[in-house]
Amino acid sequence: MRFVIVTGMSGAGKSTALKMLEDMEYFCVDNLPVPLIDKFVQLIKDSASGEIERVAIGVDIRSGRSLDELKTVLEKISFSGIESEILFLDADDTALVRRYKETRRSHPLAGAGRVDDGIQKERERLQFLKEYADYILDTSKLLTRELKAELEKIFVENRTFKNLMVTVLSFGFKYGIPQDADLVFDVRFLPNPYYLENLRPLSGNDRPVSDYVMGFEAAHVFSDKLEDMIRFLIPNYILEGKTQLVIAVGCTGGKHRSVTLANELYRRLGENDTYGIRIEHRDIEKDGKKMSFSGSVKEELLRCIDSARHCQIAELAAVLAFDGEIVRLGQGQIDLRVSSENESLVRKYFTLLQKTFTMNDSVSIDNRITKKNNRFLMELKDSQLAVKVLQAVKLLGADRMPQNLDALVNQMVVQRNCCKRAFIRGAFLCAGSISDPEKFYHFEIVCSSKTKAVQLMELIQSFEVDAKIVKRKKYYVVYVKEGAQIVELLGIMGAGVSLMNLENVRILKDMRNTVNRKSEL
Repeated sequence: MRFVIVTGMSGAGKSTALKMLEDMEYFCVDNLPVPLIDKFVQLIKDSASGEIERVAIGVDIRSGRSLDELKTVLEKISFSGIESEILFLDADDTALVRRYKETRRSHPLAGAGRVDDGIQKERERLQFLKEYADYILDTSKLLTRELKAELEKIFVENRTFKNLMVTVLSFGFKYGIPQDADLVFDVRFLPNPYYLENLRPLSGNDRPVSDYVMGFEAAHVFSDKLEDMIRFLIPNYILEGKTQLVIAVGCTGGKHRSVTLANELYRRLGENDTYGIRIEHRDIEKDGKKMSFSGSVKEELLRCIDSARHCQIAELAAVLAFDGEIVRLGQGQIDLRVSSENESLVRKYFTLLQKTFTMNDSVSIDNRITKKNNRFLMELKDSQLAVKVLQAVKLLGADRMPQNLDALVNQMVVQRNCCKRAFIRGAFLCAGSISDPEKFYHFEIVCSSKTKAVQLMELIQSFEVDAKIVKRKKYYVVYVKEGAQIVELLGIMGAGVSLMNLENVRILKDMRNTVNRKSEL
């Protein structure tokens, strides 16, 4: 039997971790009195007939003075032949104070005093447990999905535990140096893409910006030297028992150069068995108007490219269905056009074409895109290639005759579930939006006809998501209004980061509502 003690600082995520372990088929009990732990374990061992193979018990400061007896209790359990593992969840004081303020909870040791005082008292009380722990996870910067991934590695996959979590963080100096940064690097010695009009609205996550920044030899020399130093430092930090390493890379606004170099360092360090690694762009949305939740979802999906050709074709089919136009020029010549207010969407369309078909690379993407009336237009003037594209998405038959143009997409294009996901992603990028989850839950995609809306609704419903249709003026809107269902949709489309951000909002809102209800009683 695998026996795990989940403990740590109040507010560090013990309850969340226990719920996750429960989903991983652990039998979980929270806040069991310490004197009863050995009796509980023995009871399971004697009476469960081997049915319960995994047990997790939550123990924290609420146990009071009996917490000091835990070491003795665990030693007693060990004598009976059951080895225990201790998972200690920690977080820095700033994160803990913020979480208490968000949930309006009082710290168990604070009493009528300040949360900070309660945290310090708790650290002193739990220090012996932290020293005794087998695994220490610092959740200060971990997203819910990242915590789950770490727990799965340790308690399901039995992989080597990575006690050090490295965070590569981009930031803008004009917004201040990150307070939790261990190492700070200034990349303002590189030319600034901000002063190039075509690059200014983009970020270091966009290929044109990253290509521009990494086009300078100095960027490569810097990356080489930085990688060499970090690879030297990490093993030494691990020997010293460090659990969090924040490497901050800064430029003026935190949008172009710092993002590019942070991404490069993250790529170079990569995943390994020695440490965990994550990346965060703190100020990428602060340059100009703050990006909406819907905008951040689209930004994430724009970077998502399926590896399978049939999925790429499905997403192409969506782009053409919503933003495409077929222009017949006579004598069998076809001009295929895509226009959108979102330049990044047009660029993704070009990327999909490149990956799926053989294109003339002599003309750059920048020279292919024109802007008119606040819309970005790309024309595929190669008639032979246009025909191949339209035949691939089943808009033209082998005889070059149009197929069913009333339908949103040919069913042959979306036979596989993976292709359905890609098509829904493309549809959302072209005509979709999501409300700010802090205010309310609403997901929608606007269609030009009822026939197309019905087909899109059925595609979404095939994933057991309760999509519905409403008529809005001359358009038909496919929508979803339930928070958990929208979370499912984000997962279907491949927006994993946005999914976890929405989940975090939902959890906090549920906690606030629970606290409010209890306070009203």
